[in-house]
Amino acid sequence: MGMPSSRDARLYYRCAFQRYEEAEILLRAEYTTGAVYLAGYGIECILKALVLMGVPEGVRSETLKSFRGSKAHEFEWLRSRYLTNGGRAVPT
Repeated sequence: MGMPSSRDARLYYRCAFQRYEEAEILLRAEYTTGAVYLAGYGIECILKALVLMGVPEGVRSETLKSFRGSKAHEFEWLRSRYLTNGGRAVPT
């Protein structure tokens, strides 16, 4: 996945890679629980970037609003949003 053209998607894309780098630091320091948490948050952010890349600009604001609340942290909900917007199947 290259750098997204959408400003909003870029923010989530950058956040995902920052969390990944932080997770690697924690893992090297043997703080595995924190590493797993941040890696999961990174996955959440990259999925949100992918969702935003797949929606037309006119509905992007509404999509961003849908990222609020507890459901926006659920992998299955994000995966379904990604697939609904034309994303490829997520490997098991």
